[in-house]
Amino acid sequence: MATITAAASVLVLLTACGANQPKTIGSLAYTPPKEEAEAPEPVSHEAVREEYSELAELFEDEQLKEQIERRVADVYMMEGVQEQRQAAKPSSHYVEAIKAYRNILEKYPNSPDNAEVLYQLAKAYDLEGDQGEAMKMLSELTRRHPYYANIAEAHFRMGDIHFNNEDYAQAEASYRAVLSQEEPRLATNARYMLGWSHYKQRQFSDSLTEFSRVLDDLMAGRDDVESLADGERPVAKDTVHSISLALDKVGGAEAIPSLPHVVNQPYTWLLYDHLGEYYREKELYERAAGTFRHFIANHPDSTRAPALHGKIIQTYIDGGFPSLALEEKAVYVRAYGIRSDYAGNTDGLYPEVREPIRSYLDELARYHYSQGQALQEGDPEERPDLASTTDPQSEAQETEGPKALDAEAEQAYVRAADYYAQYAETFPKDERIDEVIYLKSESLFLAQRYIDAVPGYEQVAYDPQGDSATEHASDAGYAAIIAYQEHIAGLPEGSADIEPTQARAVDSMLRFSGQFHADDRAVSVLTNAAEYLFSLREYERALTVSSQLVEDNPQLDPSLKETAFGIMAHSQFQLKAYAEAAESYRQQRELMSPGSDEYDSVTERLATALYRHSETLDGQGDPEATVAQLLKIKALTPGAKLRVPSQYEAVTLLISMEKWQRAIDELRELIEIAPEHELAVEFPRRLAFAYEQQESWALAAERYEALADKDPDEEIRREALFLAATMYENDENYEQALRLFRDYANTYEAPTDVLMEARYKLALNYERVGDTRRQLFWLDQLVDGGAEFGDSERNRWLTAWASIQYGDHHAKAFNDYRLSLPLVESLPEKNGLLQEAASRYQHAADQGILEFTSMSSFKTAELYRELARSLLNSPVPSSLSNEQRGVYQELIAEQAIPFDELAMELHQANIDRAWEGHFNRWIDQSFTAMRTLKPSRFDKSELIVSYGDAIR
Repeated sequence: MATITAAASVLVLLTACGANQPKTIGSLAYTPPKEEAEAPEPVSHEAVREEYSELAELFEDEQLKEQIERRVADVYMMEGVQEQRQAAKPSSHYVEAIKAYRNILEKYPNSPDNAEVLYQLAKAYDLEGDQGEAMKMLSELTRRHPYYANIAEAHFRMGDIHFNNEDYAQAEASYRAVLSQEEPRLATNARYMLGWSHYKQRQFSDSLTEFSRVLDDLMAGRDDVESLADGERPVAKDTVHSISLALDKVGGAEAIPSLPHVVNQPYTWLLYDHLGEYYREKELYERAAGTFRHFIANHPDSTRAPALHGKIIQTYIDGGFPSLALEEKAVYVRAYGIRSDYAGNTDGLYPEVREPIRSYLDELARYHYSQGQALQEGDPEERPDLASTTDPQSEAQETEGPKALDAEAEQAYVRAADYYAQYAETFPKDERIDEVIYLKSESLFLAQRYIDAVPGYEQVAYDPQGDSATEHASDAGYAAIIAYQEHIAGLPEGSADIEPTQARAVDSMLRFSGQFHADDRAVSVLTNAAEYLFSLREYERALTVSSQLVEDNPQLDPSLKETAFGIMAHSQFQLKAYAEAAESYRQQRELMSPGSDEYDSVTERLATALYRHSETLDGQGDPEATVAQLLKIKALTPGAKLRVPSQYEAVTLLISMEKWQRAIDELRELIEIAPEHELAVEFPRRLAFAYEQQESWALAAERYEALADKDPDEEIRREALFLAATMYENDENYEQALRLFRDYANTYEAPTDVLMEARYKLALNYERVGDTRRQLFWLDQLVDGGAEFGDSERNRWLTAWASIQYGDHHAKAFNDYRLSLPLVESLPEKNGLLQEAASRYQHAADQGILEFTSMSSFKTAELYRELARSLLNSPVPSSLSNEQRGVYQELIAEQAIPFDELAMELHQANIDRAWEGHFNRWIDQSFTAMRTLKPSRFDKSELIVSYGDAIR
């Protein structure tokens, strides 16, 4: 009965474990039965094995026996596990299990269940510490049973053994075999170990690929490993660490964007964070900072960006780089501050950046403020008093302004002010808000950004948000006034901002006097407010008050009287009462020390008032009075800037009035007293012109020649040279005229029209001095220029004129030449001279100008008439008899006839022009010539018929 019961128990066990159900390494652990109300006595492993052995003897079926023997081996295995857990020291616990499994393999070598036996045998060898035998069993398992249910686990264990044996290539192959089985339970670990196999082979890019997939599988969209399950968390952390090690080998953070699977994932920041920390631990501070920075550059709107940015700052602090840490704090503020585009600032500042921003803004502001103080010359806390002058306008127009500030100091203060401003914008309810605003204005003031400093000063003085700046209230109000004054002093003359700013300054002054009336500075502030009233354009009131002040107080303090006269003068000036303003400025100046800056300043205003009055007179159409007023400036303010321009303007008016000598006197004085003035270049030009208009030719020539030599304008020098020559010509100093015309013609090739005129003048004046050779040279130059310089009317006229002049030269030679015997020799010579002259006359006619066409026709006709006369009057050979002499003269007369006919044709051409409506003296002379040549037609008395006689 006991044997049957044991057999039944074994059947139940076989039923539960049989049917070729796959077993894993984990499922082979012994699981004790659940406790019942009264737990039975525990059964020992040995008792179980005995029951199995007894049961095996009851069956003949080999397959059933095999299963029972495998269960016996399994019990040995479970016993070994239990012993190993309980043993204090490692020892052989799996020897019996190994024997049992090997016995099964020997007895049943072809059993389909041997895969499980090999698997358990490999496990036993592994637990026993014999990895070599374990590898043999696993190799046989994977070779003989590739479709074994736990084949993936077998490959995984093979990979572990290869890895431990540093056979990384074989380990890689085994882990890949695991992945090919698509076993989810082992895939993550297999891929992780595959990554390490690549890493050990220095295949870092491949290892990163596998590690990335492991991390992506584990994180599954999460952004932090702490959110993972307890079993996954350490694997994820190890994977991140492994990625960092591999990244370090391939270039660091720059390689992260190229990693597959993990790019732009919620957990991507972990890679940068761990890699940066890895570098920090190795004290590679710049690489650590660069890693954090790389994440920020690629993920600027990430909620993790501020934390990593903070790590950049801490890295520089840890590394002993305070200046870099400070610069990075400035970058942090720009990236996440109130003025940034950071996506996390959807409703005010992102909560995680509030306190860092507060701390960094304060630190940066203080640093740059201190830096500005260190760079600034003098005491940065020293602020000027209100100017004692009662002339606010002068501050805007004539003060040199504040001392130039070192550019680096200015920038330091500007940065400090900007950080204080950002602090106030970011934390408007901060308990230090008034102090911060005051410090912002102080920074702007020291940066000489005066007008920008005013609002903050006035807020602290008159509208504080708390009490953090109470002690600075009156100083802030006073500083606002000084800021206005300094700003006005720095505005350019004529700026449209002067008057509106002065009006605001007056409001600030009055506000200060009312709020801080007990302050020692209140009186001076109120005085300055009064002096600024004229800037509000209440000129009549300002004039009345200042005039009454002077009239009612004969013992008035000189400085106050000086101020009063200044206000009067300014008001009168604004009311365009320039004559009265000039008198007030004159009286104000009398109270000043000559040579002082104030004296010179008022002198300039006096000159301005006098000049404005001259404009009024000029507008009234009274040039004489205008000239007198302009010259009054040089009498009363000889050193004023307006003295020279006003005197020169007087000269311009005198020239327009043709008061040449008076203009000349003023110009000579200007040349003497203001040789370096910006208008000085015009003085000798105008003087030369005035001499010319006065027809003082010699003086004009000298002045123009001096301009030609010294004037800075090349064009003026060119024109002056021609005019100087012309003036000498007008003065009949032909030698000097020729010298300068020649210089002009040899120096200036353009403009060509003036060059032609210079050649014309040279030809004309060489004729006057009787130098025919040079005259003919310049006549040729004129003709060449006419051909070269273009077909303008003047060029044609000059060409025709020169051709006529040259023709006349040949005509004179022709007329002077007398025929002699034998005619066969002298006649060709005379005819040649005729052709020379006629050719020149024809060239003149070719220019198409009636004057020269008709002149050419007449002169050429007269040449032919002269040739005919010369033939008729030529000598007769003395050897001829009387009869031969008569025949000879008849022959000569016949030879002369064609020349008379040619002359008549040319004169007729001129006469025909008259019928076309043209007439001049050359046409008229052709009529006269034809009366002689053809008297039958042209030498008739004019018949006058009365209309009354013709109509009956």
